[in-house]
Amino acid sequence: MFFLNPSFLWALLGLAVPVAIHLWSKKEGKTIKVGSLKFLQESDSQKSSSIKLNEFWLLLLRMLLIMILVFILAEPRLHYKTENSAITYLVEKSLLSSSEIKTLTDSLNNTAEVRFLETDFPEYQPEILKDTVSETPIYWKLAREMEILKTDSVVVFTNAFVSGIKGKRPEISKNIHWINLNPGTAKNNLVGAIKRGNEIESISVISDAEEFKFQKEKQNLSTSEIATEFENIPVVELDTLRVKIYSEEEFQAEKKYIKASFLALEKYLEHPIEIINFEEENFKSDSEEILIWLSEKTAPKTEGKVLEFRRDSLANSIIEPGNFENEYYLTGELNSENIVEEHFAEQLLEILNLYPEINKEAEKYDFRMMDLAVLKPNLGKTSESPKNQNGRDISKYLWILLIMLILSERALARVRKR
Repeated sequence: MFFLNPSFLWALLGLAVPVAIHLWSKKEGKTIKVGSLKFLQESDSQKSSSIKLNEFWLLLLRMLLIMILVFILAEPRLHYKTENSAITYLVEKSLLSSSEIKTLTDSLNNTAEVRFLETDFPEYQPEILKDTVSETPIYWKLAREMEILKTDSVVVFTNAFVSGIKGKRPEISKNIHWINLNPGTAKNNLVGAIKRGNEIESISVISDAEEFKFQKEKQNLSTSEIATEFENIPVVELDTLRVKIYSEEEFQAEKKYIKASFLALEKYLEHPIEIINFEEENFKSDSEEILIWLSEKTAPKTEGKVLEFRRDSLANSIIEPGNFENEYYLTGELNSENIVEEHFAEQLLEILNLYPEINKEAEKYDFRMMDLAVLKPNLGKTSESPKNQNGRDISKYLWILLIMLILSERALARVRKR
């Protein structure tokens, strides 16, 4: 047993108070008029013995009351008894596509505890298919969760994908050994297609340990051939993107640079973009359109995406996310220098997010790897898991005992007065 607030234990010195009162209290005797003293001696001896016994139990109960109350204030806890395994292996599912890794994992499963590197760390199942495509684990999030594993040592077999590094590097107390088993060979995977009338453009991803790039190939296929060849991947029907621009007189330069950027994107993506100038009073919201609002006034509400001018000298980039979804801020004036240095056209492309289905499919095949020295979380002070730090709270049982002792003390005090 241990206490969360052991400083309250100093209050146990208060046990001396009822003892002192018991020793120093003096009761004045009462004069009782009796008619005969014949049986007084025997009766007096029995009554005196009973009074001494009652006072002893009262003293004991009152000392127990003080002690239990002090323990409650000190918040006692019981330690959890846990049996740790000697070593636990965590395996990233995507590694099982390699027969050598699967053989290694099967052999480890016979001698040690093997789990998958994913949320809740499920036990390893040998029947998982070799060709299973799984999502990339979020390594740092899972590293925090490893703190609760009941094991003395953790070994992680991983691909160390760059796409699995998200959020802030954590600081953990458990020493984890990371082993990269990714061979780093380049792979080419078909992730989607864009349909332009009778022409279709297939999009593939080529990725290895160091690079991740797209490859496009145009071909003329019939509707039935498209349905067969691209059965399990997203096919996007090309449609004209409409961009509405509202600008006041002082933002004519920004309007010119934004138009030029969209025209460059149209040529690069081979995706038709229609730019529409409008007056404030003629604005109508459309979820399929992009609104560019170049004015100091607040932009009107729209169901689609909006890029609103909002000056911010402390911003990190020329385009910043807004307070709501699909809201973005143009944080300063545009000129021939900052549109190049800030990669303004690339930032506009990120806002457009023209092919989200294809991008999501492509993320599965991002095989770029990180150096393990960069992947590892920071090692902090060794500590018990939160569960063991808090222990099992036994205060409720002490409260029940305290109430029982109070009732007993009151009942015995009433008997003593009689």
